[in-house]
Amino acid sequence: MASNFTNGTFISLSEIEYKEFLDRGIPATIFLLFLSVGGTIGNLHTVLVYTLSPVMARYSVRVFIIWLSLVDLTSCLLCMPFEIFYIRYDYTFSSVGACKFFRFLNHIVAGASSCLLNAIAIERYKIIVKNLPVLFANSQRSNVISASLLGLSTILSIPALIFYGLNENETDIVGLTGKHCKILSEYHSIRYVGVYYSILVFIGSANVVLCIVSYGKILCKICTRKDWRESLGKKPDSSSNIPSEIRSGTTQVISTIPNGEEKINKEHIEISYSEKKKATRSKHNLGNAIRLTISLMIATAISYLGYMLFVFTFMVMMLNRKMYQNIVRPVYNILVHGYFVNNAANPIVFCLLDSTFRQECLKLYGKIFLKKNISPALP
Repeated sequence: MASNFTNGTFISLSEIEYKEFLDRGIPATIFLLFLSVGGTIGNLHTVLVYTLSPVMARYSVRVFIIWLSLVDLTSCLLCMPFEIFYIRYDYTFSSVGACKFFRFLNHIVAGASSCLLNAIAIERYKIIVKNLPVLFANSQRSNVISASLLGLSTILSIPALIFYGLNENETDIVGLTGKHCKILSEYHSIRYVGVYYSILVFIGSANVVLCIVSYGKILCKICTRKDWRESLGKKPDSSSNIPSEIRSGTTQVISTIPNGEEKINKEHIEISYSEKKKATRSKHNLGNAIRLTISLMIATAISYLGYMLFVFTFMVMMLNRKMYQNIVRPVYNILVHGYFVNNAANPIVFCLLDSTFRQECLKLYGKIFLKKNISPALP
C-alpha cells in the first residue's frame, strides 16, 4: 500500500481516499444507491407486467419496453454498484480488467437505452400520427430491431475497451499518487477520443431530434383531436353493468308490448347496448394508449435531461475552470452520474402516470397472493 511520511506523520492512500469519500463521496453514493435500488425494483415490475399481462400485450411497443427495462436493469444491478465502489476506492482501485469492462458496459447501456427510446418514439409516431396498422402479433420484428440496436451499441462501445485504463491519480501530497479508472493519457487527443466522442455526440443528437419531432407531432395530434382529448379526460364506464336507461327501457317493453314484438325490441336494445359497450371500450383503449404515450414522452425527456447534466458537467470542467471549482466541483460526483437517471426513471414515470400499469401491477400481486392462499397444505 502506497504511503508517505509528511511533517512527522505517516499518511497512506487509503486514509486520503477515505477522507475524500467523507468530504465529497457520500452524497453521490446515496444518489446512486437510491437509483440502483429504486431502478431494480421498478424495472423488475415493468418486465413482469409487460411480459405477463394480457392487457399490456395489446401495446405495439410492449417488446421495446421489455428490452429497455432489461437494459436499465443491467445498469441498476451492475453499473451503478461499480460506480459506488469506485467512488469509495478512488485512489487504490487496481483492476485493469474491471475498469475496462465496466466502462465498456456503461457505454453499451447508455447507447442501447437511448436507441430503444428513439425506437419507441418512432413506433408511437407511426401508429398515432400516420395511422399505420398495429402489428400486435409481430413481436419477432420488434425483437429483431431491439437486438440490432443493442448490437449496434455494443459495436460503438468497443473503443471504450481501448481508451480506458488505470491512470495515475495525484494527491495533494507531493510524491504520493494512486490509480484511477479514466481515459489513458496517450489517447487524450482529437485524433482518438475527440473523434470517437464526436461520433457519439452526433448519434445522440440525432436521437434527440428524432424524439422531439416524433413526440411533438404526436402531442399536436392529441391536442387537435377532440375525441382524443375526451378519451383522455373521461373515466371508463363499467362494462359489467347495464346502464339504468337500458334496464328501464327493457322493463317497459316487456310490460307494454305484445309478445310477438317483444323479442324484436329486445334484440334491438341488445344490439344498441353492444354497440355502446364497443364504443366505450374503444374510447377506454384510446385513453390508455394516449396515457402510455404521454408517460413515454416524459420518461424520454427525463432521460435526456440526465444526459445533458453529464455533458454540461464536462463542458464546464473543460471550458470554465473557475466556475467548475466554485460551483460544479462540490456536486461533481452527482452531476457526472446524471445519465443513470435514465435507467431508473422509466418505471417511476409509468407508475405515477399510467393507471393501466398500476392496475396490472395490482392484478399481478393479487394472482400471487391468491395462489398462496388456495395452495393445498402438504400432508
